[in-house]
Amino acid sequence: MYMIWGLFPCAPYDPTVVITTRTLEFFRHAHARCPRLSIQAFVKSLCDVHGVPYRPYLCQQFTICYDVYLEVLRWSAEWVRGKLGRGERWRQENACPACTYKLEGEPDLIFSMLWTMDGNESLRRVIRKERTSGEVDENGEAVPGASKEREDGRDAGEGYFLDRDRVDEWAKAKVASMLPTDDIPGAETPCSDRWKNMVNDITSKMWGVFDETGIFPALCRHGFVLILVDMIRSGELAKYPLALIDELLDTYGKNQGGGYDIGCHFEATIRNSRLSERAQENALKMLVGAFHGHAHNRLCQLSFLATYIEGLGLEDLEGCERFFSKSNDLAKCVRYASRFHRQQDITQFIKHHDSFETYANLSKFLCNNYEQALDILRTESTLREWMRKEGIESGDVFKEWLKEEKEWLLQKKGSSGREVTLEMQYVQKLVNWSVCKTKLNTIRREIRQAKAADDNYDPATDLKRRRALQHASESLTQALGLVQDLEDRLDIDPNNRWTSTSVEWIAAVKQLREKKFSDALDALELLIVERIFELTKINRSQTGYKMRRHIAKALQTRSEAVKNAISRYNIAAASLEPPAPQLSWDEVVEYAFLADFDFLRATDGELLDKPWTRPAYRLAMDRYFKIIRAKEEIKRLNVEIRRFITWMSDEDRFLRRQEEEAESPGEAALIRKHRMERGRFDAGHMERLVKLSKKRGFTGLIMVCGGA
Repeated sequence: MYMIWGLFPCAPYDPTVVITTRTLEFFRHAHARCPRLSIQAFVKSLCDVHGVPYRPYLCQQFTICYDVYLEVLRWSAEWVRGKLGRGERWRQENACPACTYKLEGEPDLIFSMLWTMDGNESLRRVIRKERTSGEVDENGEAVPGASKEREDGRDAGEGYFLDRDRVDEWAKAKVASMLPTDDIPGAETPCSDRWKNMVNDITSKMWGVFDETGIFPALCRHGFVLILVDMIRSGELAKYPLALIDELLDTYGKNQGGGYDIGCHFEATIRNSRLSERAQENALKMLVGAFHGHAHNRLCQLSFLATYIEGLGLEDLEGCERFFSKSNDLAKCVRYASRFHRQQDITQFIKHHDSFETYANLSKFLCNNYEQALDILRTESTLREWMRKEGIESGDVFKEWLKEEKEWLLQKKGSSGREVTLEMQYVQKLVNWSVCKTKLNTIRREIRQAKAADDNYDPATDLKRRRALQHASESLTQALGLVQDLEDRLDIDPNNRWTSTSVEWIAAVKQLREKKFSDALDALELLIVERIFELTKINRSQTGYKMRRHIAKALQTRSEAVKNAISRYNIAAASLEPPAPQLSWDEVVEYAFLADFDFLRATDGELLDKPWTRPAYRLAMDRYFKIIRAKEEIKRLNVEIRRFITWMSDEDRFLRRQEEEAESPGEAALIRKHRMERGRFDAGHMERLVKLSKKRGFTGLIMVCGGA
């Protein structure tokens, strides 16, 4: 009865408080636009407007009314979906008009669908528990109390959340055997050693105070949420992306490209899972997002990074980071919510974001990417002129350089981690033995000189010298023992010990210097990786003031560490024959990627005659592939623009026909409301696209085409 009047009661019988539909609808949109706006803040604002004092129970009453209102909206949306003949999976199968609305006669794309996925721990939820009983576990930690949350089987996911039971099919016991190991042929990937944390994450546990510890979504390249899963009492376990890929293969079929910050390593995980055959049949390709390239070595970049992947265009595969920058604002509202209310809040945010942010800006995305591609193509003439001056006949030369570089990196794979050989140890022990002999002789000479000068005799000084003599003698004996042990293991005659002029000595010293150089380079590279990660963190949205100050202070200390590492590297580089390139502070700080570190590992001068190692040629090579990607982007955008225009026309015509055929004015009003939710933006979309079509270089068609 109350709903007929536009009122929602806080109780089924004799309610003391009712909330108007307009108020609830206003809060729904305001909360979606500003996720930080909590129910408590909104209710306090209402109290201020109505001139009444705030009471805590008003929040509970408003929450009840709001839950009922959202349930009515869900019923309404389900009814409309049924009238339109659209099943439960229709939203997911048609999540993005530009990605999924395929047309007759359109050109084939290397990647029929591009998406990105990642985990985010901001939207974690505290689980309510009883007070601890004082018991401790085997590690001496307090045993948490039992959960005191009531069972709530309601589902507010509306098709966005993947079922937890389906995710658990990829649980720890099953996934552990899928993770790639070095003894499995073909499982090793260029960045395996860098991402060993993935193996550790298989057993990682979030603090016991949390139940859901975050979300793991997959988004299309335009930003529409395709599907997501809850991370439950854990970090980014492998079961979450595996479950998502299983669902994405079911929904979108062949030739998908998926971005993931550890896509290089995760491709091997897929290869060793039961998804392997399906992934190969559907030509699934895992990729690495452009902004995560600094954490991957050059060989990995050539295989997985956007610039060098044919068919990827200008897509950066970093949509999750942009989505998280907005969804993180929900954290305060869901931290202490119930499981149902957390899921409801996230779902409402995603629905609003898809319709009023992503869809509203879809034409802007397409136009901006088109203009970016055209800007890149305008630099092609400059590149062609440079190629002519350098005697480079065609772009095939750049492709050959890239092939040579990859082959060289594959040959050198693993050479940075040089093992210390017995010969290297033997030379080092001989050097140590020689140092001990020199030290012992020096102490003996000082004692003889002191005895010769009787007037300067001091008992305390004499005792100190004799103690030093004993220690030096013991050190010499110990050093000789180590030398003799290695001589036995290497079958070297003590009468023919190596000397600094021996061929074997010279070869071992060369290996030692290369080992020290490699270690110094590895240490410098690690510090640069850490520095880039910290700089990313310090600029991240929602990083608190104290945390930013702490990171900034740590960076100042780390800068000194980087300078010291550069100094050690330059000393080691100068000791090589021929000497390796010296590095300055400015060069290291400006490194955006780690690619150049791999070339520094060439210690034998083998790359001196390779043009692709020279900065100017490498810049030209990257520019060439950027131009190729820009051409691919325009080809994809021409397809996506036609899909989008056709979808707008077909959807509007279909919904208007359904509205006219409705059996009652009420039904027609619901369908009209559904049509206008996104239809309100269509005129603006067409205006942008028509304006784009008039730009020089546009090669697409602004016209409606037949559906597939």
